[in-house]
Amino acid sequence: MVDAIKHNVRQMVAPAPQDAKSAPSSSAVASMGAVPDAQIAAEDSQVSVKASVSSLAQTPPINMEAVSRIKQAIADGKYPINLDLVSERLMESYIEMKG
Repeated sequence: MVDAIKHNVRQMVAPAPQDAKSAPSSSAVASMGAVPDAQIAAEDSQVSVKASVSSLAQTPPINMEAVSRIKQAIADGKYPINLDLVSERLMESYIEMKG
């Protein structure tokens, strides 16, 4: 599931590939004069988003203390499992998948 999320985030962040013919070269942009403010703002926004995504990729938003408590409870056989709820949710997922 985490891999799917990372894949979706990469698709949202990655700029769409452009043809070399359609993208103006840096010398062409420089010869046209100043870069429009909107373009500068868009580039700054992309850099900000990329920085945020890379920081999330380095430290995923997981409460490791809670994970450790749950793992320990499972190992001790003290983690409560509601089998009725589990089976109900499985059936709901199955019906949704088939529907």
